[in-house]
Amino acid sequence: MLGALRDALIMTVFVILLFLADTRAAFITALSLPFTYLLTFLVMKLIGYKFDMITLTAIIIAVGLLADDAIVVIGNIERRMREHGESGLAVAANGTQEVMLAVLSGTVANGVVLLPIVFIGGFVQTVPRPLSVSLMAALAASFIVAVTIIPLLTPGLLKPGARDPLRKPLSYFDTWVIKPLKRFYAWALDHPKRVLFVALLLTLVSLRQLPVVGRELMPLMDSGITQITFEAQPDTDAAGMQSIARQVDAAIRASVKPHWLISTSTVVGAEPQDKSFGAARIFSQGMATANLVDRFHRNETLFQINKAIQAKVRAIPGVIDANAVVYGATPLSSIRGTVDLMVSGPDWRVLDHIADALQSRLAKVGGLTGFERSWQGDSKRLQLDVDAAKASGYGLTPGAIAQQVAAQVNGIPGGSLRVQGENSIPVWVRLRADERSSLAAIAALNITAPNGAIVPLAQIATVKTVYAPTAYTHQNLVRTVDVIGYRRDIAVTALDAHVSQALKGLQLPRGYTISDEGEMKEMNASFTRLGQSLALGIVLLAVVLVIAFRSFITPIAILATLPLAVIGAAWAMLIADKHGCMPSFMGLILLMGIIVKNGILLVDFAQEALNRGVPLKAAILQAVDLRTRPILMTAAAAAVGMVPVAFEWAVGLERLSPLAVVAIGGLIAGTFLTLLIVPLLLYLLLKRRYPETVPAPLNP
Repeated sequence: MLGALRDALIMTVFVILLFLADTRAAFITALSLPFTYLLTFLVMKLIGYKFDMITLTAIIIAVGLLADDAIVVIGNIERRMREHGESGLAVAANGTQEVMLAVLSGTVANGVVLLPIVFIGGFVQTVPRPLSVSLMAALAASFIVAVTIIPLLTPGLLKPGARDPLRKPLSYFDTWVIKPLKRFYAWALDHPKRVLFVALLLTLVSLRQLPVVGRELMPLMDSGITQITFEAQPDTDAAGMQSIARQVDAAIRASVKPHWLISTSTVVGAEPQDKSFGAARIFSQGMATANLVDRFHRNETLFQINKAIQAKVRAIPGVIDANAVVYGATPLSSIRGTVDLMVSGPDWRVLDHIADALQSRLAKVGGLTGFERSWQGDSKRLQLDVDAAKASGYGLTPGAIAQQVAAQVNGIPGGSLRVQGENSIPVWVRLRADERSSLAAIAALNITAPNGAIVPLAQIATVKTVYAPTAYTHQNLVRTVDVIGYRRDIAVTALDAHVSQALKGLQLPRGYTISDEGEMKEMNASFTRLGQSLALGIVLLAVVLVIAFRSFITPIAILATLPLAVIGAAWAMLIADKHGCMPSFMGLILLMGIIVKNGILLVDFAQEALNRGVPLKAAILQAVDLRTRPILMTAAAAAVGMVPVAFEWAVGLERLSPLAVVAIGGLIAGTFLTLLIVPLLLYLLLKRRYPETVPAPLNP
């Protein structure tokens, strides 16, 4: 993560140098970053945040955004030094004051779109909150540094017209990129209908592409840790489970290159109130965990390795099911699998039959790597039917008989073994395995009556073999069985559509229902909250813009460009093969703030020119001419600052890379179109208020 932060800083400074073609200005911008980060880290320390994957991602993403305010202030001070000949504290004060409102409005705009995430509640508040708070702290620190430290440094260090060895080579970028763009924007102002039609068409096409992208709650991540859950035949004993566990461990080692494998751990079995390796686990189930080197030190992904492990474990005799999944495959530990079909109803035999039908249908779904059930229905049990009349003749009750049978079969505490210098060792006493493991052996057990008489169990009860579930599970006091499916790298929405198609035509008996308790349920709730936060953020943005411009009309030109962000975001996700998810939604929210900030800078300069009496069209063209370079530069700096996150240059960034992918794609398209659409809309909205020509008064 720290390496990714270093690379982001280097690339950001390089982009600033490319656009400014001025080593001194780039140096001042780079100098602002340490001051900004010091303030940000101070705030994080005060609120109790630590460096982790989430907060460090926020720091990396903020690199380009932090340079934004400094670039605007430096550029404006440099312009006043060059055009007006000002110097010293005068140019620092005037240059900063001229853009302070626009910079403050932009910073507030970025902050208000992130603010609802902090208080939206649920899972979407828990994970993105540290990212949002860290970003807001960084943006606030960036503004403070831009209007205090930067104005003090710029007049002394910046020398407009001074010789710069890099100016001439870098000036070609200005000649071949910046100037043609300015000419294109000027042409667009004369052809508003064509441009607006093309922008609308692009937006509609991009919105149509969003369903193709698909959605998931959180992306899959190659954590380097894989978990293999396996289940043996229901009546497998302890020795059999130990044998299977050894074979599972051998299968893992056979599937993974020795220098990739760090450690393995295998646990099997569970006994009520005795031992277990997880909730709702039973004796015939087991789980192995394999720790591997990170993905940068192997040429196979964990998903490829899991496929090989899964195939070998499923081939082990006695194993009826096995699934290898990446540790943290589901965003919440309460979600057992991406697909979790819970069948509810009164009779376990019917539930077992429905679960079999579900499994046969899910086997045809291509997006699943495997599935399992919460319990099997063919566990062989010994059932004890007590003859109450005969038992009462010996002074025994069914409960007392069951208690004595349980003590002999399952065991009772038998004291402790004391060893000098060691903790005492508990002793558990029960019959030998051959005296408690068959129907005849159980029937021959001795029961002690209250008067001390020894009674054979067969004399007062009948022991018979029955079949029953390996476990009983309930939801709201109703019996249930879960069929759990694990996915490959496919969108959850696409997988859900495949599952729904597979379940078509399934007839359920009266009194039985199927509910989806998997990732789709939580995802729908989370995306509802994210939609609410986005809507609230846009409302807050509108309020900020109305206050900043003291107008209800001017903000329309800026807010109308927000859908343009979808163009770059949708195509970027398609190209990068990313699904819509919580981080990508966060990227879209962050993108809204950046695009609005660019629009504010553009409209603010046009408004200043109008206030000086400049005609409307000339004022807009002047604003475009002055703001094209700074807006493109800040967008490019923000985009390259996110490159390490988008390209997942650190372990774990798979979970957050969609945020950067959406932001980069949206910035590329959104910034270009902002400079195109905002001037057009501003011109159309204000041309009646500011006519180009004023008729001369008539002579009396």
